[in-house]
Amino acid sequence: PTEVNLREMEEVKKKYPKHTLVASIMVETREEWKELIAASFNAGCDAIELNFGCPHGMCERGMGSAVGQEPEVLKLITSWAREFSRIPVIVKLTPNVTDVTVPAEKALDGGAHAVSLINTIKSIVSVDLDAFVPRPIVGGKGTNGGYCGPAVRPIALHMVGSIARNPKTARLPISGIGGVSTWRDAAEFIAMGATTVQVCTAV
Repeated sequence: PTEVNLREMEEVKKKYPKHTLVASIMVETREEWKELIAASFNAGCDAIELNFGCPHGMCERGMGSAVGQEPEVLKLITSWAREFSRIPVIVKLTPNVTDVTVPAEKALDGGAHAVSLINTIKSIVSVDLDAFVPRPIVGGKGTNGGYCGPAVRPIALHMVGSIARNPKTARLPISGIGGVSTWRDAAEFIAMGATTVQVCTAV
């Protein structure tokens, strides 16, 4: 629950006050964005990351990659976040688009301080050929999910480089994500134009 996330972030910030704490958030309405951004700030967060990349679970409600695939909606919600936030706003982009520079430009137009990419790639891991249901199966049902880890790094490097080379977004700070397991992986993202690097799956 959101309350648990906010409490844990507050506890982390109290324990490590000199460390940067970023809240990755996604909600549906303008009012919910306003409330969650304020709550993240009050919990001690130093920046917020608007999750416009998640390809599962939230798309049906118009969140995650459903926003990341609609550049004008992405721009609008980013502008809301800038209006409500007293801390930097990072826009997390989905790789599930034809040209990642388009949503990156719209994030900049909406006032984003930075972008982060890539989120996971929409996929089906495998299919149970006896039940004819995608895995993993929960309660007899399955669906698509987000694929991550070392296999997505080449795609992530390409997309980071595309934004870094694009004249309109060349100065936009980029947080590189996707299959980072070693210092060399991180260095490759920096070489392609990332200014920071994130690690999740390897941890």
